[in-house]
Amino acid sequence: MENKKENKNSKMTLEKLAVMVARGFDKTATKEEMETGFREVRSKLSEHDGRFGKLECQVDEMHDILKRFEENDVLNLQKRVQIERPFTR
Repeated sequence: MENKKENKNSKMTLEKLAVMVARGFDKTATKEEMETGFREVRSKLSEHDGRFGKLECQVDEMHDILKRFEENDVLNLQKRVQIERPFTR
């Protein structure tokens, strides 16, 4: 307990401060590490952009197909209604 109290009450020396600052710098990433990380992120984003583009095309194709089916169904129903109409009361 006394050591902790001594450490709390002891004055900060330039040497202790320098050691603390050096430890802090040792824990920070270097510019090269940051650039490498950014390159990896950009690469992954580029891959995802391509995949999302492909998915958008597929969704657009499905939309067009469904629209054509819907139009054909409506036309078929209109034809059936016109044909069957005179026979109904």
